[in-house]
Amino acid sequence: MSMIFGADSIFPSNTRLTNGYTLYDWVMRMNCFPAFWGRNISGENQIKEDEVNFLKEKDCRIALIIRHLSEIDVSKNNGETDALEAAERAKALNVPDDGSIALFVDIHDDWTVNHNWMIGFAKTLSENGYVPGFIGNTGSSKNLGFNHRHGHFANAAKDDREYGALYWATEPKLDGEPSDWSPFFPSDFTADKISVWRTGTVSVNDISANADYIRDESILKYFL
Repeated sequence: MSMIFGADSIFPSNTRLTNGYTLYDWVMRMNCFPAFWGRNISGENQIKEDEVNFLKEKDCRIALIIRHLSEIDVSKNNGETDALEAAERAKALNVPDDGSIALFVDIHDDWTVNHNWMIGFAKTLSENGYVPGFIGNTGSSKNLGFNHRHGHFANAAKDDREYGALYWATEPKLDGEPSDWSPFFPSDFTADKISVWRTGTVSVNDISANADYIRDESILKYFL
């Protein structure tokens, strides 16, 4: 089964490494041409116009990630304010708000997340013209938090089809390209509902990027 390779990083993709390569070129050398690159629109080292242009020149789509939130934020009851802030950051980057582009929130594997926050966050993002996305440990391999809370979210938002939410799995970790599509997934749906799978890392000294895969080119339409 052929999969489509991409990457995501906290560091800018055009960061110059000590070995002379940019981070993008090093990832390409260690793997292959990335079809997409995940970059944060918030938090440390957030993407700027020059990097957007750099990736577009490489014909590389950009997966937009919200990384400034903490466990305290995502464990609140209401995610509306956080979603509105994310939407404003996207608009400042001239990201279309026509319902075509996803904004993924990065939920760390060891965090607890409140399903009510997920509902408010997803609903508000959708109402403001963006597809909600969640990055997290979608199985119970290390932590039951996201898997368990997703069930409550999915049940509560089922009449709204979960606001079209996309999911980006972070487990299991693998070396190299997966031979089959088997990311961990919540107990209330199947692996084919996972849009992106983060499998490992590529690093030079203290600078690293994550290796990711998608199964279907149709997912690329949700990236900038």
